[in-house]
Amino acid sequence: MDGNEWVDSAKAKDVTAADAMAEVKWLSALDRADYEIARKGAGARLGWRVSVLDAEVQKVRPRDAREQQVDDADSIGIETLTPWLDPVDGASLAEEIRNRLRAHVVFGASGDADAATLWIFGSYLMETWRLWPRLMVTSPTKACGKSTLLEVLDAMVQRGFIASNASPAAVFRAIEAWQPTLLLDEADTWMTQNEELAGVLNSGHTRRTARVIRVAEVNGEHLPVAFSTWCAMAIAGIGAQRDTLMSRSIVIGLRRRLPDEPVDRLPFDLHQQLLRIRRQLARWAVDTADRIAAMQSEPPDCGDDRRRDNWTPLHRIAAALGCAWPDRVASAYAAQAQAQDEDTEPAGVMMLRDLAEMFASRRVDRIASSELVGDLLLLEERPWAEWRHGRPVTAQSVAKLLKPFGVKVRVLKLNGAAARVYLRTEIEAAAARYTPQTRNPVTLAQNQEVTSISKRNLEPGVTPVNLGKSLKYIEGYGVTPATTTEATPDILEPDS
Repeated sequence: MDGNEWVDSAKAKDVTAADAMAEVKWLSALDRADYEIARKGAGARLGWRVSVLDAEVQKVRPRDAREQQVDDADSIGIETLTPWLDPVDGASLAEEIRNRLRAHVVFGASGDADAATLWIFGSYLMETWRLWPRLMVTSPTKACGKSTLLEVLDAMVQRGFIASNASPAAVFRAIEAWQPTLLLDEADTWMTQNEELAGVLNSGHTRRTARVIRVAEVNGEHLPVAFSTWCAMAIAGIGAQRDTLMSRSIVIGLRRRLPDEPVDRLPFDLHQQLLRIRRQLARWAVDTADRIAAMQSEPPDCGDDRRRDNWTPLHRIAAALGCAWPDRVASAYAAQAQAQDEDTEPAGVMMLRDLAEMFASRRVDRIASSELVGDLLLLEERPWAEWRHGRPVTAQSVAKLLKPFGVKVRVLKLNGAAARVYLRTEIEAAAARYTPQTRNPVTLAQNQEVTSISKRNLEPGVTPVNLGKSLKYIEGYGVTPATTTEATPDILEPDS
């Protein structure tokens, strides 16, 4: 109905209930801007107060998708927080959060609780980050407190939501609809083998790429629709997950507690008890977001660009908190940079590392393929003896793993006879390009360029950092480059 048609309409005293309902339906179909223009005149025509008219129109107006999503989130406990009224001392709040985390679980390393604390703060700043890491919670076996830690995280992160299983479509639709912090438990039972889910989870690491496209019906047409995958996400499971997901994560470990390591049981109303902390985190984020967004600082180079990217947001949060936090994040980062997480390496990279070490120990220019396979099977704490479904790695498996790196088996003379061999020069060249640096450049001295290590931060039960010693250099393979005088072998027949 056009608004001009009401010029000669009956006066308010002559308006019937049917007329009023027709007017309300017409108004409810208007968009927000047009309704704002028409509401006063309509109220006068009906003889209603504008507030009454607004209420009646709202009852009839179709709810938009965003309103539906907010209501759905509220119904399952994903809250919309009101920030704390007063300014918040972030460093003191961080201490409280750290103590709460340590009260309920036993962390595998002293810096793990610090990393988890900073990650909680970062979940309130998702509009600030270009990249945000997953929080990967691992343990060697069951009953180490993974589910307990997720409950504690849920009580402190922004819009926390715990799930123990989900389809790929449910994950990205939940992110699009609710904008939660997803806390995914039991990952070892349902996540590892799901290729589609792996793609969804990996996509959400960087904000620009955090989307998936699916076909959906829109007004009777099947159209491509983009769904956001951008949210903070913690994942808990036994052992490691896919290497692509591990490389996008801050990894923290949990241990089963000893009898002399008491932990507090979770109160049944934990989430309600920690409402104050969530509101204070929200206020701190509002007050600090612009300052953190303007920061350009990064942790020192560790030889792994992905790890450095993952730790950069935590590094900036720690700088904004001040006090002991820059020291703590520097120590936690240096400890992870020093650790050689070879178990999480891609299989091909692991193979290159092992073969490079073999060549370095023997100092020969070629080794027979069959001999390399036999030596791989003897390596302890490596997967080669039970490579596929309990069966050992084969020469064909080795060739397949090395092919993407440009390394091929060749038929050359060995001990006077033709043999299928691998060349030291090719293995070394590939290892230099694709395996981590043989020297770890992160030292405590470099960390002190950002912030000095403070002795007063050390606590009972925490092994002090040796302030006078840099991180141990990892010599790696001991591989020495081939000399220019080394004869180039005559290739008899390249293997296809």
